[in-house]
Amino acid sequence: MNKYLSLNLTGLFLISSYSTVNAVDIIPGNAIAPPPNFNIFTATYSALKTGKQYINSKEQALDTKAEASVIMLRYTRTFNFLDQPAAFYIQPSFGEVKPGAILASNNDSSGLGDTAFAFAYWPYSNRQAGSYFGTVAYLVTPTGEYDSNELINLGQNRYSGAFQIGYHTKLSRKLDLMAAADVQWFGDNNDYRLTHQKFEQKPLYSSQLSIMFNIDPKFMLAASYYVNRDGETALNGIDRNDQIDAERYQLMAKGKFDFGNLIFQYGSDLDRANGFFEEQRAFLRYQYVWK
Repeated sequence: MNKYLSLNLTGLFLISSYSTVNAVDIIPGNAIAPPPNFNIFTATYSALKTGKQYINSKEQALDTKAEASVIMLRYTRTFNFLDQPAAFYIQPSFGEVKPGAILASNNDSSGLGDTAFAFAYWPYSNRQAGSYFGTVAYLVTPTGEYDSNELINLGQNRYSGAFQIGYHTKLSRKLDLMAAADVQWFGDNNDYRLTHQKFEQKPLYSSQLSIMFNIDPKFMLAASYYVNRDGETALNGIDRNDQIDAERYQLMAKGKFDFGNLIFQYGSDLDRANGFFEEQRAFLRYQYVWK
């Protein structure tokens, strides 16, 4: 087995993503500006299955599989900033990555993942029209389990940040539309796994389009389409020609109940130029709001 296969599975990032190769996904409906002075607790269980590795859009012969499960706990506080809606959150994570097939000889990785912080601000918010424009700044800190002598790691051993813009509007009484775009930057990992080299990554650009169907005030269905571009990596300054260039889909069902909100999301890759094809990406979220 080639121990230098590049498996990048990390339980760390943001709203609905635990792999840094997929940037910042927004839960459909989360671009709506929240009212001030609320507390929001969100517990998320996520499960990811990856399959074949792709290089320059060509499927590789080696049977590479892995499964990851991650629990993310997020506390959010909403408030007004410069007379407009704003919010801040902190999100630690805990998880496990299990390599399979040709990667099975490598050790699992489990424990604490990296921790994410975010500050969101809505310079435009029109509740009567149902239209909102928001911005978000993210920071991910390297708190996760990391051992450079192991191929599989929950933590990234580097800082990363992102800036995102999002727009939400009503199309009709039942239909809403959300669009978002972001750029993610990465710090260096100066002790990259197994090779102990300097690992660098160029900015990753992503976009998202979601359409939401409001069955009634308590239940909603949504479908999302994601595009990721660039994010090429380098070892010791030598480019690896491994731009992400991926397209994905995701379906969502959300229900509001007396005990809180439940959200289920399921999706997978549609196309991927480089990296490991995501066969399944699923999330189950519980959300509780109080003053």
